[in-house]
Amino acid sequence: MKKEIIKYAAVFFTLILVFFAYSVLVCLLPTETIKKNIKKDAHSMFEVGDYPFAIINKKQYQMDNFTDALILSINYTIDNNKPISSAMYAKHAAYPYPIMTEFLQHQVDMGTTDFFNYPRYWHGNSFLLRPILLFANFSFIRWLLYAVSSILLLVLGIKLHQTLGMQKMLAFMFGLLCVNVFVAQFSMQFFTVIALSVIASILMCKHFKNRKKILMISFIIGCLTAYFDLLTAPLLTCGLPLIVYLSAEKEDAFKKKLLTLFQFAVLWGIGYGFTWASKWALGTLFTDINVFKDAFDNILYRTSSGDFSRLDAIVNNFNLLPIVSINLILTALLPLVVLFFNKKALKTNLLLLIVAGFPYLWFFVVAQHSCWHWWFTYRIQAISIIAIFFIFINFINWDKVTQAYKRGKTLFRG
Repeated sequence: MKKEIIKYAAVFFTLILVFFAYSVLVCLLPTETIKKNIKKDAHSMFEVGDYPFAIINKKQYQMDNFTDALILSINYTIDNNKPISSAMYAKHAAYPYPIMTEFLQHQVDMGTTDFFNYPRYWHGNSFLLRPILLFANFSFIRWLLYAVSSILLLVLGIKLHQTLGMQKMLAFMFGLLCVNVFVAQFSMQFFTVIALSVIASILMCKHFKNRKKILMISFIIGCLTAYFDLLTAPLLTCGLPLIVYLSAEKEDAFKKKLLTLFQFAVLWGIGYGFTWASKWALGTLFTDINVFKDAFDNILYRTSSGDFSRLDAIVNNFNLLPIVSINLILTALLPLVVLFFNKKALKTNLLLLIVAGFPYLWFFVVAQHSCWHWWFTYRIQAISIIAIFFIFINFINWDKVTQAYKRGKTLFRG
């Protein structure tokens, strides 16, 4: 036990050192070249606004140009003569306008001495973007994000087919489609949490039999999520790989899988929480801001219900799901469940049901944020959708379905 704690502590402090070093080092990159590439897209982003829609004018398809413009503004503001303070403060332009894309446009056209400090996040997505901005503008970067995420999804589909079979691979991909994952592929704000979720799920397909390794993966993914994500749909990086593990591992006893589920979720939470807290410590150390106070004030605000009830947080997010499409799939599977019921799946399905409840616990706890940003936090429910699909699939004895099909085929021919 002691050795395990030391190992996790060593991994954690190594990651924090890497996060800090990387954030500072990329702030040393030539600012002028990066500014030129940011300028190329500032006006076009302002023309379409902070929250344009992709394909359909519904909240489920809303883009987040506001935060993408904020990410570009952070990169535009960085002073490579002050890399540590630039990395820790994460300043972006501030004006009396309510539109972030207008902030960015004004910053590149007029310059500004008015800034807003944003030190409570690591802003790893901003620093990930910075080296690419040396060579490309944001329009090209969006295409690159789409290409990389599409390749990751393709690899995931192949690995899921090999590990879980065709039915579950299709169910997993349909679950992602239900939360419009393709919209997230075009946004730096959303990209990192989708990419991390997919990578973690791919790794789970490969290492699901190695319990120590999958627990370390959950811890590291939690740390990476806190570094890169701005509280979009972080729970995806925990829930999706956990579903893969529970479905792939068929040899472990129920109690052992339940323990692994608990440890997986706790280690992810420790990695996520401690990595976030480490930024508050470093921010407080290297700036003149009490980042702990700023963070705690925002935690209290985000976990309050605000002008909404906690039930509103759940209902608002749930209402963005394509309920009709989901019900059609479940209705099609239901007769197979009734006719070819597989009672051996009860224990595994109980574990999946627990995981399916994760998003609604999140909405209940982080109520204000989930109500205010429901148009992207609803994507966490991919966990619930996929888990429910898997439960139905598990309750079907597919060997009996195949036998019945063969008998019917023979009778038809005869």
